[in-house]
Amino acid sequence: MTVKKSYPLNHEEELLVLSPEDVLNPDDKPLDAEQIEDLEGPADQNAGLELPDLIKVQKELSRSGLELDGDREPCSGGSFGPIFKLNAIETATGKKIPLIERTFTEVKDIERRFSLAEVSETPWRTDSEPRYEIINSNDHHEDKLVIDYLYNEAKALQALKDIPGIPKLYGAVYDDLNGSILEEYIDGEDLSLILLKSKEELKSYNLIKIVEKIKETYTKAAEAGFIHNNPTGATIMLDANEQPYLADWYLYSQGVISSEGPIKDKFLQGLSDLETLEKSLVDLI
Repeated sequence: MTVKKSYPLNHEEELLVLSPEDVLNPDDKPLDAEQIEDLEGPADQNAGLELPDLIKVQKELSRSGLELDGDREPCSGGSFGPIFKLNAIETATGKKIPLIERTFTEVKDIERRFSLAEVSETPWRTDSEPRYEIINSNDHHEDKLVIDYLYNEAKALQALKDIPGIPKLYGAVYDDLNGSILEEYIDGEDLSLILLKSKEELKSYNLIKIVEKIKETYTKAAEAGFIHNNPTGATIMLDANEQPYLADWYLYSQGVISSEGPIKDKFLQGLSDLETLEKSLVDLI
């Protein structure tokens, strides 16, 4: 029997009614009491970064017919942990395949471990967190709902794999409370950094067409049932052909946009944000 509970969002009075089925897959392995205790702390000031086991990464790549070539190469920081570039070789053809590994790692020496989960909003996160977040309406473990951001990211990328502008998924590594996403490496530029360039430099980009492509990707994903909660705040990479790739699918709203309701409202808000971005670029250039 499904028992729906109400969880406060963003410390507001409005409540979102969720059930475990809204977040967890029937095949998901639930967290045990020891894992929940580890997630909640207290934080270990002497513990450092816990990266997924590279042997498990190799095992996951082999499922896609790839063989790891070399070690991790540091690339940049991410919302949940460092991002690495990986080099792989396609076993059947010998073709070199560059990948990005987005880690969902645990940093235990931070003061702010968890807060109420912003299910309907995606705030900018400045500290790394594990792949899980706990939502709780009280202090009892049985009333806790756990969001697995790693699982969410993999689920969305797999479901949206045929849509232009969605990075290709090469697998997900689940390593106890941590893990990583293995996805297509986009050899290009970050849109947020492009927009910091001078007006003269920006003339070399077709920014309006780029935003139109982002809107198309966002809309097609929503029509497939996955509404990106913050398309203008997400990482957007441009390849050499100025095709934008919308990333950060770890937190999304899922449902249909063909009928009135909160899911359609969420979609329309994201579309409005993209249109506002588009208008600002007209003024910028």
